[in-house]
Amino acid sequence: MKKFIKLFEEMTKEDIQEAGGKAANLGELTQADFNVPSGFCVTSGSLSSHIEQNNFQNEIDKIINRFNYDDYEIMEEKTAEIRSLIENAEIPNNLFQELTQSIEQLTENGKHFVAVRSSVAVKGSSVSSFPGMMDTYHYLKDLDEIILNIKKCWASLWTSRAAFNRYHKNIDHDLGLIAPVVQRMVTPNTAGVLFTANPITSNIDELVIEANWGLGESVVSGKSMNDFYRLDKKSLDIIEKIIAKKTVMVSFNDQQGRGRKESIVTEDKMNIPTLTDDQARRLGEVGLKIETIFNHPQDIEWAYQEDELFILQSRNIRNLTMTDVA
Repeated sequence: MKKFIKLFEEMTKEDIQEAGGKAANLGELTQADFNVPSGFCVTSGSLSSHIEQNNFQNEIDKIINRFNYDDYEIMEEKTAEIRSLIENAEIPNNLFQELTQSIEQLTENGKHFVAVRSSVAVKGSSVSSFPGMMDTYHYLKDLDEIILNIKKCWASLWTSRAAFNRYHKNIDHDLGLIAPVVQRMVTPNTAGVLFTANPITSNIDELVIEANWGLGESVVSGKSMNDFYRLDKKSLDIIEKIIAKKTVMVSFNDQQGRGRKESIVTEDKMNIPTLTDDQARRLGEVGLKIETIFNHPQDIEWAYQEDELFILQSRNIRNLTMTDVA
């Protein structure tokens, strides 16, 4: 049994401290037979091992002591120093061996692309999500490149934005946990987010879908104009459908042969729906089943590759009051 690697099928939603919220939930969904792309997480103790092996915890502590939360430029400079330490150090040999074996199995020796995504938690706390705080890297295939981006994912715990977020939430920096997820890539026709309650009105009797062409990154980042679907939760009838003029999408960077690129939506696809009504209702049906698993309205990232629906992430919708979800 590996010390630093956990496959999705080896995890449940209870493994937040070891796997972070994203990976733990993907493990729960995998065990419940939802169509989750295969993958694994590099457990939260791996970064501590990386720091201990390279003996730079004292240096990190000294840099933190020089933080000035009233000076953005200083915070940018100091957090960059910590990221540099993490990214430039050699990974411990035992972790490297586990990663090599797991990556080769997942990519089938470089046959398939993967994504590296963050999965976070707070030590000793139920906090398991900092949406938009960490980085995601798409369409990676080479072993060295994947390992480099795992280190970048670790380092993203120390962006100035992440440091400010912990400071303002009164969370000690040493309580932040990150467990990078390495997951087989899906190349979607369309992707986006599904909310199993209306996040704007807090109406728990409605489902809301936002969708765009290509990867869901454009939707999550807020860079794109997205198609909007509002469904009745009981009947899954479409109450409202707004087809946006879609101008920007994110997709595979075919010029570089790896990574993602932002591009202009072609004119023939700008004004047509990204989802059929049947696809929207099917997505709603799957979303309701996922909500039952977690017993709370969910914020779900999904992707359609041709007509196959994949679930990429699920987490509790934030900022719903207890009366909304009772």
